[in-house]
Amino acid sequence: MNTEFHYYMTYLIAAKAGFDSNEAETIAYASQYVDDNDMIFEIDKDKSTAYRNYISQTMNILKPKPKLFRIYPVFHFIPGDPQSETAWRKDGKMHWLNTTPNSANAQAIIDAALETGDLHRIGVAVHGFADTWAHQNFVGYFDGFNAMGSLLEKPAPNIGHADAMHNPDLPSLVWKDGRLIQQRVDNKARFLEASAELLAKLFKITVPDITEQASQIKQNELCADLSKAIGERDQGNHYEKERIARYTELGLKPEYGGAAIPEYDADAWFDDAVNEDVRGLRDRSDFTLCRWDCWTDVYSWKSGQDYTGSNWYKFQEAVKSHQADTLSILMQTNLKGLELPKM
Repeated sequence: MNTEFHYYMTYLIAAKAGFDSNEAETIAYASQYVDDNDMIFEIDKDKSTAYRNYISQTMNILKPKPKLFRIYPVFHFIPGDPQSETAWRKDGKMHWLNTTPNSANAQAIIDAALETGDLHRIGVAVHGFADTWAHQNFVGYFDGFNAMGSLLEKPAPNIGHADAMHNPDLPSLVWKDGRLIQQRVDNKARFLEASAELLAKLFKITVPDITEQASQIKQNELCADLSKAIGERDQGNHYEKERIARYTELGLKPEYGGAAIPEYDADAWFDDAVNEDVRGLRDRSDFTLCRWDCWTDVYSWKSGQDYTGSNWYKFQEAVKSHQADTLSILMQTNLKGLELPKM
């Protein structure tokens, strides 16, 4: 899933669940920032306030670092039920790390986050939970199981959905997964199902005593509104801006917080918390030559601010606790006794 779901739709789902606009924004921003948190920073290096973060995404899934493969099953491709009907393949293959929607592992992971009541932690868990729908039938590891059997199979490494490019992440796309018995994939249907299940999960915080009937009514209302906002099939993803405008318009309605959804800015939380002293080329730049710059930028906590109260710090701590708890859960299930080939 891309920013459309992980930020804008997640905001609407959280607001529909009863979180106020600020809380919904925190959950949604944390959810999307899982994808943008792809750089390790050393803040206040060699000082008593020194801090180093974990990453929750690589710079480029097509060129991943093997030692960082730990992030995929934890944050993006939660291993599920390899025997699920949604995973039935023409070649009969199964994989113990295969991602399946709404799996027992995915539910245990998001439930653990919900129990903390930490909005940043909930946002991080929401990302992986939702991705079990978009990333189903791919494993978060280098494996031929992911191969799509196309011309892209050779040049693209078989990691996650690299062979499928961005197809699984676009909300209005209908595409074909030739590996499956049921080849036709309707992303909109997948995203709406994820939305309904996520809303039901968030009710555990906001309305813990909600009845199943009342929850189902709210899920149906949400899906009807999101279906209209997503709109018709868009094979070229030409109408992303129009869709985002409709999500934003939904946010103005009382049942979705009654406030404008702030435009997503991937740098906002970091810039609010950290000073950046650029040495040479800016390390945070997307410019390719920056990777070969011999000067390292210097980062420090902004003066006069309790950095532990900043959203960026809270998010990074959420990433660390999420990783620890998720690995603990998976080591008792799909990762138990598993020995994977090294790259």
